[in-house]
Amino acid sequence: MKKYTSRATKWLAILTIISVAVLIAGIICILPHSSNVGLQIGLTMLGGLMSILFLACYFVEKSRYLTIDCEKIVLPRGADKNGKMSFQKIVININEIRSIKSELYKGDGIISKDTLFHKLKLKDGIAIKFTLYAYGKDAEKEILESIKKHV
Repeated sequence: MKKYTSRATKWLAILTIISVAVLIAGIICILPHSSNVGLQIGLTMLGGLMSILFLACYFVEKSRYLTIDCEKIVLPRGADKNGKMSFQKIVININEIRSIKSELYKGDGIISKDTLFHKLKLKDGIAIKFTLYAYGKDAEKEILESIKKHV
């Protein structure tokens, strides 16, 4: 079984650690009763608020993993199932997949980049559309090769 997590997970963990360090620095400044109250309050509030924000984002992003094994694929939330967005994970048995097709959607280059949308057609007629851009190009190729190998 192979589990893929998004590239943003690592950066959110690093930002969380930096925010916790700022929070600790603010607490350390409070302890000796220094005269710079603005620094104490600023570091403590900034570190505390940013720690909560980045930690919450880290856990949300960490829960959006994709899993592939020899029997099934577990897609994260956000995939379209017959044109409707699914807010829960979708489990697909590999032997139910009839075909996979990838389509390139051109981005504007400013806000969005070019993205491949992948569409799985199942034997029972269900179409599932999803993207893999969050996992990186290498992981995207590996995931697609793994799916195509079983189809």
